[in-house]
Amino acid sequence: MITTNYLRNGLMLVLACSLGACLKSNPPVKSERYSLPEVQASASAARDKSATRTLVLNKIQLADYLDSDRIVVQLDDITLHPARDHLWVDNLSQELSRGLRTRLSSRLADTAVVDPLPGAPLKTNSLQLTIDQFHGQMQGYAVLSGHWQLLSADRAPLQNQSFKFTTPLSESGYPALVRALGNNLDLLSEQIAAQIQQLQ
Repeated sequence: MITTNYLRNGLMLVLACSLGACLKSNPPVKSERYSLPEVQASASAARDKSATRTLVLNKIQLADYLDSDRIVVQLDDITLHPARDHLWVDNLSQELSRGLRTRLSSRLADTAVVDPLPGAPLKTNSLQLTIDQFHGQMQGYAVLSGHWQLLSADRAPLQNQSFKFTTPLSESGYPALVRALGNNLDLLSEQIAAQIQQLQ
């Protein structure tokens, strides 16, 4: 029993020393923060003033592994790795909400896309979005998948749609990954806007 304790303590001491040596030989790298590319929202201010419809963009639901400010890369078929030094400017949910709101506004000419007002009764259609994948793949792709649902003012479903978009990276590196993820969000907003316009 004593021998076992000595071995356990000895292994813990060796592990602690190894970790300390790793930290000294690999000092922290400067963090980089990224924001999704902005879209050209021509005449958006004038559009907001003349909007005859309103669409509430509910809080985006993220898979647990995405609910942070870290950019995620899929290393192989089973391993997902959140980057330590490559981060979103905000929590990913906020980053996606801002990006999708701008993109939908630029595609829906007569619609003001707004965030929900806490405690206010819902008097218009709303969009519920669930994101299952929003990450890079080591093979050189960015992937976005999930499900969206358009709800009426009385919460009745008007449209349901699953989606998956994949964009190849133009080059290696995190900036190219962020731009490719932004392109996937462009494709998603085009899909949602087209469906909403068909219902109007």
